[in-house]
Amino acid sequence: MNGIEGAQRSASTGRAGRHLLAVIVSSLIGCLGADGTLAHEGIGPATCDHLPTLEAWLTLHAQRWDTALSAEPGYERPAHVDVCRLDGRWPFADNHQSRVYVRRLETTDDQVTLAHEYLHLAFQHFPSGHDERYVETTARRLVADYP
Repeated sequence: MNGIEGAQRSASTGRAGRHLLAVIVSSLIGCLGADGTLAHEGIGPATCDHLPTLEAWLTLHAQRWDTALSAEPGYERPAHVDVCRLDGRWPFADNHQSRVYVRRLETTDDQVTLAHEYLHLAFQHFPSGHDERYVETTARRLVADYP
Protein backbone atom coordinates (compact mmCIF):
# COMPACT_ATOMS: atom_id res chain seq x y z
CA MET A 1 0.00 0.00 0.00
CA ASN A 2 1.42 3.37 -0.98
CA GLY A 3 0.97 6.68 0.83
CA ILE A 4 -2.04 7.75 -1.22
CA GLU A 5 -3.90 4.46 -0.61
CA GLY A 6 -3.14 4.71 3.11
CA ALA A 7 -4.42 8.29 3.24
CA GLN A 8 -7.58 7.31 1.37
CA ARG A 9 -8.19 4.38 3.71
CA SER A 10 -7.56 6.60 6.74
CA ALA A 11 -9.99 9.23 5.46
CA SER A 12 -12.61 6.57 4.75
CA THR A 13 -12.17 5.09 8.22
CA GLY A 14 -12.44 8.57 9.76
CA ARG A 15 -15.71 9.25 7.91
CA ALA A 16 -17.11 5.90 9.00
CA GLY A 17 -16.08 6.60 12.58
CA ARG A 18 -17.71 10.03 12.55
CA HIS A 19 -20.89 8.54 11.08
CA LEU A 20 -20.97 5.85 13.79
CA LEU A 21 -20.41 8.50 16.45
CA ALA A 22 -23.29 10.59 15.04
CA VAL A 23 -25.58 7.54 15.15
CA ILE A 24 -24.59 6.81 18.76
CA VAL A 25 -25.09 10.42 19.86
CA SER A 26 -28.47 10.56 18.11
CA SER A 27 -29.53 7.34 19.85
CA LEU A 28 -28.42 8.64 23.24
CA ILE A 29 -30.27 11.91 22.77
CA GLY A 30 -33.39 9.88 22.01
CA CYS A 31 -32.97 8.15 25.40
CA LEU A 32 -32.75 11.34 27.41
CA GLY A 33 -35.57 12.08 29.79
CA ALA A 34 -37.07 15.51 30.34
CA ASP A 35 -34.56 16.11 33.12
CA GLY A 36 -31.62 15.20 30.86
CA THR A 37 -30.88 11.84 32.50
CA LEU A 38 -30.44 8.61 30.60
CA ALA A 39 -33.19 6.17 31.36
CA HIS A 40 -35.03 3.14 30.02
CA GLU A 41 -38.42 4.74 30.33
CA GLY A 42 -39.89 6.79 27.57
CA ILE A 43 -41.75 10.03 27.87
CA GLY A 44 -45.33 9.23 27.16
CA PRO A 45 -47.88 11.33 25.37
CA ALA A 46 -49.70 14.07 27.27
CA THR A 47 -52.88 12.00 27.28
CA CYS A 48 -53.47 8.46 28.44
CA ASP A 49 -56.04 6.17 26.88
CA HIS A 50 -56.70 4.25 30.12
CA LEU A 51 -57.12 0.50 30.09
CA PRO A 52 -59.29 -0.03 33.21
CA THR A 53 -59.26 -3.83 33.05
CA LEU A 54 -55.47 -3.85 32.95
CA GLU A 55 -55.29 -1.24 35.73
CA ALA A 56 -57.49 -3.46 37.92
CA TRP A 57 -55.31 -6.49 37.16
CA LEU A 58 -52.16 -4.54 38.01
CA THR A 59 -53.63 -3.13 41.24
CA LEU A 60 -54.62 -6.61 42.42
CA HIS A 61 -51.29 -8.18 41.49
CA ALA A 62 -49.17 -5.30 42.84
CA GLN A 63 -50.80 -5.94 46.23
CA ARG A 64 -49.94 -9.64 45.96
CA TRP A 65 -46.36 -8.89 44.89
CA ASP A 66 -45.78 -6.31 47.61
CA THR A 67 -44.59 -8.75 50.27
CA ALA A 68 -42.06 -10.40 47.97
CA LEU A 69 -40.84 -7.12 46.51
CA SER A 70 -40.55 -5.43 49.92
CA ALA A 71 -37.54 -7.65 50.61
CA GLU A 72 -35.78 -6.31 47.49
CA PRO A 73 -33.39 -3.37 47.90
CA GLY A 74 -34.74 -0.19 46.34
CA TYR A 75 -38.37 -1.25 46.04
CA GLU A 76 -40.87 1.60 46.40
CA ARG A 77 -44.45 0.69 45.64
CA PRO A 78 -45.90 3.41 43.42
CA ALA A 79 -48.93 5.14 44.96
CA HIS A 80 -50.79 4.84 41.66
CA VAL A 81 -49.98 3.60 38.17
CA ASP A 82 -51.94 4.51 35.07
CA VAL A 83 -52.06 1.76 32.47
CA CYS A 84 -52.31 3.31 29.02
CA ARG A 85 -52.96 1.91 25.56
CA LEU A 86 -49.88 1.59 23.41
CA ASP A 87 -50.00 1.72 19.65
CA GLY A 88 -47.01 1.05 17.45
CA ARG A 89 -44.14 1.19 19.94
CA TRP A 90 -42.41 -1.10 22.39
CA PRO A 91 -44.06 -1.22 25.83
CA PHE A 92 -42.47 1.24 28.23
CA ALA A 93 -42.78 2.96 31.58
CA ASP A 94 -43.03 6.73 31.97
CA ASN A 95 -41.50 7.44 35.39
CA HIS A 96 -42.39 11.12 35.20
CA GLN A 97 -46.14 10.49 34.96
CA SER A 98 -46.27 7.09 36.74
CA ARG A 99 -47.66 5.39 33.65
CA VAL A 100 -47.03 2.16 31.81
CA TYR A 101 -47.87 1.78 28.15
CA VAL A 102 -48.87 -1.71 26.98
CA ARG A 103 -51.05 -3.24 24.27
CA ARG A 104 -53.17 -5.95 25.87
CA LEU A 105 -53.48 -8.56 28.61
CA GLU A 106 -54.40 -11.75 26.77
CA THR A 107 -51.46 -14.08 27.42
CA THR A 108 -48.93 -14.88 30.11
CA ASP A 109 -46.36 -12.93 28.09
CA ASP A 110 -48.68 -9.90 28.21
CA GLN A 111 -48.83 -10.27 32.00
CA VAL A 112 -45.04 -10.45 32.16
CA THR A 113 -44.83 -7.32 30.02
CA LEU A 114 -47.16 -5.39 32.33
CA ALA A 115 -45.28 -6.63 35.42
CA HIS A 116 -41.96 -5.73 33.73
CA GLU A 117 -43.01 -2.14 33.09
CA TYR A 118 -44.47 -1.85 36.61
CA LEU A 119 -41.10 -2.93 38.04
CA HIS A 120 -39.37 -0.10 36.17
CA LEU A 121 -41.61 2.28 38.14
CA ALA A 122 -41.26 0.43 41.44
CA PHE A 123 -37.44 0.46 41.26
CA GLN A 124 -37.00 3.75 39.39
CA HIS A 125 -34.73 5.25 42.08
CA PHE A 126 -32.48 2.21 42.34
CA PRO A 127 -30.03 0.67 39.84
CA SER A 128 -32.01 -2.57 39.57
CA GLY A 129 -34.85 -0.59 37.99
CA HIS A 130 -32.60 0.01 34.99
CA ASP A 131 -31.23 -3.54 34.84
CA GLU A 132 -33.25 -5.25 32.10
CA ARG A 133 -32.14 -8.74 33.09
CA TYR A 134 -33.18 -8.21 36.73
CA VAL A 135 -36.50 -6.60 35.76
CA GLU A 136 -37.40 -9.32 33.26
CA THR A 137 -36.40 -12.19 35.57
CA THR A 138 -38.32 -10.67 38.46
CA ALA A 139 -41.41 -10.04 36.30
CA ARG A 140 -41.43 -13.66 35.12
CA ARG A 141 -41.02 -14.93 38.68
CA LEU A 142 -43.85 -12.73 40.00
CA VAL A 143 -46.27 -13.79 37.27
CA ALA A 144 -45.40 -17.47 37.80
CA ASP A 145 -45.57 -17.31 41.61
CA TYR A 146 -48.68 -15.10 41.91
CA PRO A 147 -51.08 -16.09 39.10
